[in-house]
Amino acid sequence: MTFTVLVADDEPLAREMMASLIRLDPDVGDVVACEDAAGVRAALAERLVEIAFLDVEMPEVTGIELAGTLEPETPVVVFVTAFSEYAARAFDVRAVDYVLKPFSDRRLVEALDRAKQRVLDLRRRTVDSPPPEVERAPAGRYLQRLVFKDRDESIVLRTSDIVWIEAQDYYVRIHSARGRYLLRTTLASLGERLAPAQFLRVHRGALVNIDAVRSLRARDGVRLTLSDGSDVPVSRARRRSVVTVLRPRLRKN
Repeated sequence: MTFTVLVADDEPLAREMMASLIRLDPDVGDVVACEDAAGVRAALAERLVEIAFLDVEMPEVTGIELAGTLEPETPVVVFVTAFSEYAARAFDVRAVDYVLKPFSDRRLVEALDRAKQRVLDLRRRTVDSPPPEVERAPAGRYLQRLVFKDRDESIVLRTSDIVWIEAQDYYVRIHSARGRYLLRTTLASLGERLAPAQFLRVHRGALVNIDAVRSLRARDGVRLTLSDGSDVPVSRARRRSVVTVLRPRLRKN
């Protein structure tokens, strides 16, 4: 597999140096560079990122605070900083490594290798343990409901109540009229069991319920506003097909 890696540092030279070195790894398919937390959040909303190298001291929100708002290990996080005193807090948010500046090329490569191995371990665990919580649809039919455990509660969720589904690495986050739920399955696996007439893939990491779309904005890219207030971007590759499906429906409404 190839990995998409994100690099976040508010210092342009440090950011480009790390990105350039990471691009040399043949297992890395794409490197996304960001200067602050807002850029990181936007990048994670737009694409699937397996590994993130985060500077600790960034404007407004620290890398540790940012990592604390993400689902654990989605993406796998490596912190890069000049300050050793943040190490304990970094591992509290499940960082896979903590690289102190200044560092050698070898040290950064070592951190990258450790992060890649962690991603592979997580993927292997998911493959070896298929999700028991999502019921299977009968052959030739699509799911009408999802049955799963949320903590100690059994949930029966109609697919019509789902607003949208976002990929969270080896999990999916379901946004519904009843709340948000994290399920251990992949977006591709779950998407195959949902009716294509009801759910539309708008980018690599998101499926939306067509009935939940309230508006479509085609300025500076295409974005959808959903019934729960979510703002979901549409990837460039899917814009034409998404607009073709949604515009006639929105005009009727």
